[in-house]
Amino acid sequence: MFKSTKIALPFLFLLLAPLITANLTLVNAQSTTNQSSMIRGVLAHAIASPEAQSLAKSNITWVSCDVTFSHSDDAKWYQIYSLAKQNNLSVVGILDWHTMNYSQTFQLSDWGDAVNQAVNSFGDVVKTWEIWNEPNYAWNFFGYYNGAPSRYVALMQTAYSIIKTAQPASVVIGLGGMPLFTGAEPTPNDTYATQAYTWAQSVVQLGGLNYCDAIGIHAYPYGAYNIISQFAFQYFFQSYQQLCLGKPIWITEVGTESYSTNWTATESVQASFLDQSYTLLQNLGAKAYFWYELNDNYTERANSNFGLYDNNGNPKQAFSTFANLASPSSLPTPNPSTNPTASSSAQSPAPTASATASTSHIPTLKPTIPELSVVFVLSTIIAISTCAFLYKKTFKRNF
Repeated sequence: MFKSTKIALPFLFLLLAPLITANLTLVNAQSTTNQSSMIRGVLAHAIASPEAQSLAKSNITWVSCDVTFSHSDDAKWYQIYSLAKQNNLSVVGILDWHTMNYSQTFQLSDWGDAVNQAVNSFGDVVKTWEIWNEPNYAWNFFGYYNGAPSRYVALMQTAYSIIKTAQPASVVIGLGGMPLFTGAEPTPNDTYATQAYTWAQSVVQLGGLNYCDAIGIHAYPYGAYNIISQFAFQYFFQSYQQLCLGKPIWITEVGTESYSTNWTATESVQASFLDQSYTLLQNLGAKAYFWYELNDNYTERANSNFGLYDNNGNPKQAFSTFANLASPSSLPTPNPSTNPTASSSAQSPAPTASATASTSHIPTLKPTIPELSVVFVLSTIIAISTCAFLYKKTFKRNF
């Protein structure tokens, strides 16, 4: 009986050690008290005056939107720019295909002209700029930008030079929203999140970190927020921290639906995800948290259920949850009129004529990190079940 115990206990330890380590890491991340407050904002395609006033009163003092020069674009940029100015809301201007009027033929020089126009036209309000949106997805390739990391670095370099010349204290956000999790798309063993991380590695190798002050990440659970997406959020977030040499990480989009035909989504579930993801990402050290999105709008976007406001302009449960998390009694509140500058911005070298940085600025990269999958969960269940069985059997034999 003693012999069986000697055999079983080391076996139990070998099975449980990796699981215990992983769980302790996550628990530690969730329980760590972060004394500094994240920037709190929403991505908006449109905004009404009462909504802008409610955001300001609720201490959700930032709005992000695609910058466009077209008044007919579905991103109502001029409306957002104007109301943000009136209500003292800070703005993240996203420079992407909207800025280029969806052109499939624009060249790098056209991009430079558009960035220059945007900074000159809206720089009185916009002090933070994000370069492109989700550049790893093929459906976001337009004109000069064909998805190649070298092309993206060129976009960053051109924009960085123009923005910093006009606004030296501004913040430029690079990578444009790398996904922390994508479920099993396109395949369980090669997801968009894994592909994006590999793509980001190439951008870093080409010197992309020289042309941004922070990086942008997107956090969607793509369905129910469970242990798989939770672990993936943490795992990839920490991987990007290491890859990008500690540059501040802005969560420029995070959200989930309040209704779906594919899974059990409700306003309560949406609010719960907001609460849980906010806490997790804050404890992991995120600089900013932008909810996608401000309001539902079935006219412009089919199946639009991610909003803090419903299609009739009524606040959902998630809005109250966000407002409570953002309240002064919860955490210190940054001054919305002051644009935060990344600590690394002063150290960023001046852009050069080449989109490729010198090798002295290229960090040593780790191999691509595989995303957590169904296999991991099944392995965990099997390991725990086996441990329980062996422990029970050993316990009975000894006693």
